[in-house]
Amino acid sequence: MWNFLSRLPFVATLITFVCVVIMFALGNWQLQRAEQKTTRLSAIEIATKTAKVDLQQFLYSNIDEMLDMPVNFDGTPDAVRYFLLDNKIHKGRVGYQVLVPTQTYVGTVIVNFGWVAATNSREILPSVNIDVKKSRFAGVISLPLDNAMVKETASVDGIWPKVIQQTDLKVIQQHYTQEILPFVVLLNTQESSIFIRDWQPVVMAPEKHLAYAVQWFLLALAALVIFVIAQRNKLKRNKSEYH
Repeated sequence: MWNFLSRLPFVATLITFVCVVIMFALGNWQLQRAEQKTTRLSAIEIATKTAKVDLQQFLYSNIDEMLDMPVNFDGTPDAVRYFLLDNKIHKGRVGYQVLVPTQTYVGTVIVNFGWVAATNSREILPSVNIDVKKSRFAGVISLPLDNAMVKETASVDGIWPKVIQQTDLKVIQQHYTQEILPFVVLLNTQESSIFIRDWQPVVMAPEKHLAYAVQWFLLALAALVIFVIAQRNKLKRNKSEYH
């Protein structure tokens, strides 16, 4: 065994060793992520059943850890100065998601009321009926990502509603000229609502992380096996040449 190891090429061995170590590390990281996601999903399930999570709790928590967490609060929507998130598709039909600044006791939060269909003309925006009365809202926390590849077309001109290309909270704040909370609330589905709410959870299932972990471990094992077989065959060829 020692004779075999001593005859391995240094560079190829080093590269293989580094690759195997990295792949095993990535597999272990995926296992840790699976455990973290399991814990998060359990916390979300508990919070959903108790329904006691309030907006103020999110101001003193790690926002990233609050993703998809349920929230309940009282608020007064702004029925005039709201945003239409462009190019949202539902069952093959083009429309908008309606983002409404809503006043709460902890500040203004952007509430995604859901999807509405577009009209036959880009020049005519859909008519949206928003109740201006103070109401009780229930939804989940969302953290919109800023896509640098998306070019914003809306201009600050005081014309409402405002059509925007992505949920960029900095851009929304420029238009709304009022400080807003650093997250968005996606409202829960309601049968009586005119808005369609078909949200997909952002939290990746633990099973996917486990599958990725298995893939990394198998790749590491395959790389190690291929290297050993290749080197054994090479040593056999070299040995046969000298006999």
